[in-house]
Amino acid sequence: MEPITIEAGKKLINENDPVDSMYVVIAGEIVQQWRGQMLSLGPGTVVGLSDALNHQYEADYTVKETATVIKCNYKTMADFDVIFNEQPVYIFGFAKGAFRQCRDVFKIYDSYKKKVDDFTDYCRGINAEYRKLCRAASMTPVEIPLLEEMEPLELKNEILKWEHDYIDSLNSVDNKEIENIYGKRTEIVNGVIGISCGYMARAIECAETMGFYIEEFSPILLSQDRGDMFELLFNLRIYMAERGIEQDGIIKLMKMLYKYLSTCGIYDKQLIKERWAEYDSHDFAASAAAFDEAKVQKQAEFTQTFEHICEFAEVDEAKQNEYRQQLDDYLALSDREGKEDNERRIRKKAVDLFYDIYRKTFFRALEFEAMGGELDTIILMFLNFGYIDYEAVGEELTYQLADLVERLETLCESDHLFTIYKWLRMVYQADREPSKNELDLDYRGFILEERKSGNIPESEMQTWMNDQEQKVIFEIDNFFKSANRTTSGKMTAFCPVLTKEDFGAEPMRLLLTQTKLMEAMNRIEEVDYGIFLREGYFTDMDTGVKSEAYLKRVEPDIILLPNVGMRAMMWQECGGIKVDSPGRFVFPMFTLDDIDKMMIYCCGAFRWEICRKEQGSRWNDIGSECLTSDFYDYFTFYRKNKDLSAENKEKVKTLLKSSRNNMREAFTKQYTIWINFEAQGSIRLNKAERNILNKHCTFSKAYRAKVSSHPMFEQGISRHEIKQSQALHHLKTIIDKVEKNDGVVPDEVKQGMEYLKM
Repeated sequence: MEPITIEAGKKLINENDPVDSMYVVIAGEIVQQWRGQMLSLGPGTVVGLSDALNHQYEADYTVKETATVIKCNYKTMADFDVIFNEQPVYIFGFAKGAFRQCRDVFKIYDSYKKKVDDFTDYCRGINAEYRKLCRAASMTPVEIPLLEEMEPLELKNEILKWEHDYIDSLNSVDNKEIENIYGKRTEIVNGVIGISCGYMARAIECAETMGFYIEEFSPILLSQDRGDMFELLFNLRIYMAERGIEQDGIIKLMKMLYKYLSTCGIYDKQLIKERWAEYDSHDFAASAAAFDEAKVQKQAEFTQTFEHICEFAEVDEAKQNEYRQQLDDYLALSDREGKEDNERRIRKKAVDLFYDIYRKTFFRALEFEAMGGELDTIILMFLNFGYIDYEAVGEELTYQLADLVERLETLCESDHLFTIYKWLRMVYQADREPSKNELDLDYRGFILEERKSGNIPESEMQTWMNDQEQKVIFEIDNFFKSANRTTSGKMTAFCPVLTKEDFGAEPMRLLLTQTKLMEAMNRIEEVDYGIFLREGYFTDMDTGVKSEAYLKRVEPDIILLPNVGMRAMMWQECGGIKVDSPGRFVFPMFTLDDIDKMMIYCCGAFRWEICRKEQGSRWNDIGSECLTSDFYDYFTFYRKNKDLSAENKEKVKTLLKSSRNNMREAFTKQYTIWINFEAQGSIRLNKAERNILNKHCTFSKAYRAKVSSHPMFEQGISRHEIKQSQALHHLKTIIDKVEKNDGVVPDEVKQGMEYLKM
């Protein structure tokens, strides 16, 4: 083992090379490098020691300062015996080197762990502050998808505290003691080296995992592609400057972000410099002035709102003047919800003119956009909010609504959430079938009735069936008008003309956003996990799978009607003939009411109606053992139910009376109690009601765990879990069978297994 001198800059070992030797450093410095981390190895250390348990080197080793080393052949731990027999003096060096290198690797591990912890805490903290400032400024916060995906990092092989303490204590032991302990006992040294190498391998693996984690989520705060927290705060300050809102809070938060970005050691300094220079040089006063100028220009436009809408809709001048007079008559009423004949007559004319103008504006908008035009703010406010007159709404509310309509796509639209304008477009484009009317007739049924009545000749039937424009007219006349009135809560005195008196607070506070609605829906699904699960059927003839049932989630469509209302409604349980098509819930665009209460009401009604749809004529047949048949039997024969006390029978009687003997209404009230109270272990229902709900609206696993020890739930939960376990086993068997025969199982079917575990 002769000393070897290696010049600075030379690569001693390459990452991924097979482990075949180690090098004792006599003089100079060698750098161990992996994933951007560097560890300095000086005299007394051993190059390659951290890879003693590996087959390949997991780092590059480069000579930083001309080094003198002694090469030791090594492939397995058994080779240490050979090395120590040839050079007993190495025993102490290798032992001490193992402690020291392990300590240094632990320092890198600790540095990464602190960086990750600080990063996740900072991301969540600054996001909370951002949202707080948004609320104060009445601005809807923008979501960063990556932040929503970020979960606390769980390390599988993290270094435990006692392991850390063990290595620290070994490094604190005096050299003579180490020599006395390990001087002649190679088996002890081998063990210590093996333990240290194992620790180092784990620490390096964890450091790499943490590095990947930071790399993945660092764009949350700053990225080349923008859409990051820096941009969100920048835009928030512009928004506040434009509206004359005090900016001290956002300025302070921006400086805090800049300081963190500059000192955390994660971000490119040049990128930080460029983005900060852009922010620091921005003229916020000029933004405010430009906003004010645009506001003045818009004000001139807004004062002619009604005329602008009529001109866009190509309403002729005579009709426009007639409508203007009718609208003025309505707005001049001292009591717009009055019941006098004159008040009713004036209100009806206002209702009729609104929907007539709306229909014309909608079709004109389709035509205008098809030609490449872009709808202006006033038209969008009318189509989405029902805003038709500037004086009726007032200046302040007008500007707030104008601000909202520009952000409406972000706030109130998704794959299953629609404004009425977007919904009618979906119907026109044949992406959704028209809704049923109040007589429970769909468009096809309506056309058939019109044929029977002689209003549509047989020769034109096919044309009417495929006429998308007629479908939209049907949707406006039969769904829009009725649902708009229903969600307003003013069944006899509703007028769709938006006025300032409709609002009891700022529009943004009342707006039903996607976030609010999804949170309300999720709170129900967290309890009643199966509410939107439907049966699908999987077929694979090659493996003999003819028709196997599985569960799939079918989220309902939610349509926002242009009013400030207080009611929500489950309009229909599915969107067409198929049971697995999305149901339809209708909500007011703005509300002061409790969203959770509204959503539970819709979900309860949905539970009832989807069961009726699935069961068909057997919905009240006790032999079908479904939710509606069980409750039908319970409500019909409660007086003869021996399990009910006299007091409980009286409660059922009162329940039915308050529900006007409407069983769906009665069920929905009990369903509300089930979700709000029984799921928390607060007993409010009687045994019969609880057993039915426990059977058909079973709690999710988390909520079952909460009440599983309660004797009133125990038996029902046990039956459910046995049934689910059997279904899960059966579905898994089918999937395994198909995959073993090289068949393809759709992801939706595999997801069905996860639903059975809930």
